[in-house]
Amino acid sequence: MSTAMSRALPGASDKQTRQRAILDAVADGDLATQSDIVRTLSKRGIHAAQASVSRDIVELGLVKAGGVYRTAPAGVGVADPELPLRTWVRAVEAAGPNLVVVRCDPGTAQGVARALDVVRPRGVVGTVAGDDTIFVAMRTTKDGTALSAYLDARISRRE
Repeated sequence: MSTAMSRALPGASDKQTRQRAILDAVADGDLATQSDIVRTLSKRGIHAAQASVSRDIVELGLVKAGGVYRTAPAGVGVADPELPLRTWVRAVEAAGPNLVVVRCDPGTAQGVARALDVVRPRGVVGTVAGDDTIFVAMRTTKDGTALSAYLDARISRRE
């Protein structure tokens, strides 16, 4: 386990130090929850709120794989932001006038939600991801229909 992160890096902001420590912690161990990350940071002398860790997870592009946080494979969300959409999405369905439910491979929903946040399809207000399911809040019913068609097209190309 890396202990160098228990001290602030010269010239680094608290956020940079915390994010570097999160990456080290994810590489060092099996962290299944944000609470696990907060506890690990605390043991390393870095105190962080769960809300900050949640934002850091998104900014760092961490994904859950096998029930634990991992760094995303090289290039995912950068060179080809649609790769998670083509690779991990299994089904899409409307769940009301302003909600689309996206079903993914187990452990990949956060990576897919991040891809949606990066790609920013028209009308997406926000995403909430679990382990294999994403709720996508849409501005209008028409936008939800368009998102469903957009994702269905990516699923069809894969098959």
